[in-house]
Amino acid sequence: MTLNDPLALTPSHAMPVPASYAEKAMASLMQLHGELMDEKERRVELFRRLMEKEQALAELKMYVKLLEERAGVARETVQPTEPRTARAEPPAPQPPPKPRSSQLSAMPPVVPRVGKRPEGWKVW
Repeated sequence: MTLNDPLALTPSHAMPVPASYAEKAMASLMQLHGELMDEKERRVELFRRLMEKEQALAELKMYVKLLEERAGVARETVQPTEPRTARAEPPAPQPPPKPRSSQLSAMPPVVPRVGKRPEGWKVW
């Protein structure tokens, strides 16, 4: 035997493994391998679904941008923030100061702002 022979490198006191133990070990390894492959397939599927959703989101953003350009509306850039657990309510608008009786007839009626409607109002 030469030094490159794998049998020459094994210790002489090594004992063979019992067949029942080897079969159980191989069955355990095959089961773990099957579970690993199933997990990999599941992760690949989840990643594919994530990519599809991100693609749809990007397409919708481009569509919104196109519609805004057509409408001539400049979209404000929104800085991404940390996710919030509770929704913050906007501060209540301050009522205008009460006019004096001499100014009542000269003031035009107050026109409600268009755009954001106050909470609790319903549009019929």
